[in-house]
Amino acid sequence: MNKELLERYIVGETNELEAAMIQNWLDEDAKNKEEYIKMKKMWDSLPKPLDVPDVDVDKAWADFKAVRDERASVVAAIPQKATPVIQWSWWLAASILLLCALGFYVFDQSHREEMFLSSMEQVRQESLPDGSVVTLNKNTELAYSSRWTDKNRYVALKTGEVFFEVHKDKRHPFVIETGKTKITVLGTSFNVRRISDATEIIVSTGLVKVGYANKEVFLRPQQMVTIRDSDTIKVGKEPVKDQFYKYYVDRVFDFENTPLQRVVELLNRAYDYKIIIDHSSDQKLLLTAKFEQNNLTEILKVISSTFGLKVHVKDREIHLTR
Repeated sequence: MNKELLERYIVGETNELEAAMIQNWLDEDAKNKEEYIKMKKMWDSLPKPLDVPDVDVDKAWADFKAVRDERASVVAAIPQKATPVIQWSWWLAASILLLCALGFYVFDQSHREEMFLSSMEQVRQESLPDGSVVTLNKNTELAYSSRWTDKNRYVALKTGEVFFEVHKDKRHPFVIETGKTKITVLGTSFNVRRISDATEIIVSTGLVKVGYANKEVFLRPQQMVTIRDSDTIKVGKEPVKDQFYKYYVDRVFDFENTPLQRVVELLNRAYDYKIIIDHSSDQKLLLTAKFEQNNLTEILKVISSTFGLKVHVKDREIHLTR
């Protein structure tokens, strides 16, 4: 376990995801707990730094106005020749404070500028300001801040599907909001798909926290969950049934005894066609083949020759038949 992370946990500076990771580590082995206790005792024995009070800007401004008004009443009693100098100094201070506040506002707003990524009819891969990489499936829209100066790195998935490869940053969690679901990670890779009024999350590497309706689910590699916007009770996680969820990222289909019905389901999503197996008995045929960067015509030729099927095309509807 990272020493710096443990120190932050001891002083209460970890976020919920980091705290959960440490708690899992403590529960794994009694030796881990012994190491933590020793480290905490050593930390507690160190001399504590003096507390530096936080600056309350609103209170400071109120105090400033109170002192200004008090001074103004005193100035009224001072001979007229001294008044302009004193009044000018207070107006100068107020002007400087106002300019600083205005400058901070403009700076903050410029750093909150919202950016949009959309993929339309093509798969699109882009890098975010922190170095994270996102691959957008077709017809996907993603929004994010052009410069992240806040504690968290926020992204909003409006519609579609994205594979995230998040740059690791322990101090700044990466947060995705989609529908009524919030996904929080530190550095990992996972797939998020927005389906009508639901969100599907599949984890490839690392640990992912999914929050909804005051509930939380933690996902590890090869686990998935589907959260509907209307869900208010605990939703169970499931094992990932196959590795085809990343088909649009690397454009590889590696079928191994895969039912033809599942093959067709994936091809429909990948190529925006409606492929229909005319005979229900053919849905259970098992296909073993690997396709890399192949077009749909090439894939259908292999399927038809493998199982002795015919391919009939009408507009965007394709029938596999006898």
